[in-house]
This record gives sequence, C-alpha cells and structure tokens, in this order.
Amino acid sequence: MIPEQQLASLLSREINCLQMLLDILNQEYNALISADINAIEQATTAKNQALATQAEITQSRRNMTIQSSFSGTNEGLQQLIATCENQKELSASFSLLSSLARQCKITNRSNGRLILQKQQQARGALDIIRQSDHNTPTYSGQGKTTAILDTRSLGKA
Repeated sequence: MIPEQQLASLLSREINCLQMLLDILNQEYNALISADINAIEQATTAKNQALATQAEITQSRRNMTIQSSFSGTNEGLQQLIATCENQKELSASFSLLSSLARQCKITNRSNGRLILQKQQQARGALDIIRQSDHNTPTYSGQGKTTAILDTRSLGKA
C-alpha cells in the first residue's frame, strides 16, 4: 500500500473509532441520567476498549508521519497531507477527525461533570442520613436554610 493510501486508511479507521467513541459517550450520558448501573458498566467497558483502539491507531498515524520526515504533531500531519496527491480528501478527513475529537472531549467532560454532580448528591444524601455534618443545611418550612443541630445518628433513631 502506498503511503497516501495508508494514511487515508489510518484516518478513516480513526474517524470510525472516534464516531464509535462519541456514540458510546452519548450512551454513557443516557445511562448516567437514568442511573442504569448495568448500562453504565457496559458503556465504561466499551469506552475503555474504544480508547485503547483509538490510541493504537493514533500512534500508527504518528509513526507514519515521523517516518515520512515530519513531526508527530498535528502540524506535521498537515505538512505530510500537503505533499500528497489526494490532499483534498486527506484534509477533509483530518478536519472531520479533529471535529470528532473535539466533540468527544466535550461530551466526556459533560459526562464527568454529571458524575461529579451525582457523587455530590449521593454524599449530601448520606450526610443527611448519617448527620455526619452537623451543620448540613436543610430547608425549613419557611423555605430558608437551617442547620441541623440534633446529633442523633440513624442507629439511635
């Protein structure tokens, strides 16, 4: 396979992998929203597999770029693409790849924020149940926050 075809193949595989990762991240988000533990576990496993595959393909692409006497960076890849006869096709693939990578990053951060929010909610609920934080604010009948001053634990109730 000539280098241009090999590069096109690598970019295509990487695009497919990122599209699959984005789909998995969206599934993970839906599983987090619905608190479906089985779906969260499945999404996590699939995400880890997709990330491992993505890392392998990216490394292959970087190695190819370096072997072609360019740096292993995105700039080096763009310089390599500029030397190819199928430059327009490769540039479009690289643009799509970059866009998908940004979408994956944004979606993953969103999922991370959702996980953090769920953790804080769970911690808050546990604190109320345990009354481990004696100054945990709760709402009074007047709609204002008040501190719980009773020190009884759930076991004493």
